[in-house]
Amino acid sequence: MAGRPLEIYQFGNGPVEKLIVAGIHGGYEWNTIELADKLIDFLNNFPEVIPPDQTLYILRALNPDGLARSSGFGGRANENNVDINRNFPSNWQAEWPRAGCWDYIPITGGKAAASEPETRALMAFIQAHDFQALISYHSAALGIFPGGQPPDAGSLSLAEAVAAVSDYPYPPIDAGCVYTGQFVDWSSDQGIPAIDIELTNHQDSDFEENLKILKVFLDWSYSE
Repeated sequence: MAGRPLEIYQFGNGPVEKLIVAGIHGGYEWNTIELADKLIDFLNNFPEVIPPDQTLYILRALNPDGLARSSGFGGRANENNVDINRNFPSNWQAEWPRAGCWDYIPITGGKAAASEPETRALMAFIQAHDFQALISYHSAALGIFPGGQPPDAGSLSLAEAVAAVSDYPYPPIDAGCVYTGQFVDWSSDQGIPAIDIELTNHQDSDFEENLKILKVFLDWSYSE
């Protein structure tokens, strides 16, 4: 990292912990960070939205260096030209088949799984808590992806609950990409129901739609 902090906001103090992560692809997906900022402002103004038994954390930008660098293709990687969402220790590969995947400029999955400081920081934060569910925001257009390969039952349940109140495609659009080193897959490996939500485009925050999703996310629970 170039010394920029990872900013995490906490709402509520209940024992049931949930997490929202935005900006894993930096400035290239800047609208996910705009959405996180709008959710943070909303919850600061309406803290009663958080149920008394819950704590919600929002990490507004997992890749602040990419955000500072560019709002185009060059903003996707971190300072080491690593795609952070290819760097988690779940089906990790330094290189992967590029057919159907994002391939506008050269980018890697890192020198090793969890080689990047952003990856390690988020992993340590999650392992220090007991998260019951999480959402990772991306853009654009492919829909709602449940964590796990194959998806675990909890992630499928969360994806279905969110899909019921949103217009995002579910099942997600299959572009033929082989996904490696993904954050939501690593989260699934830890037993945490997790979904990747892709916003409609690279410009809009879809704030109103995601307010509905926030309510469902806070109300949702899973038991086997």
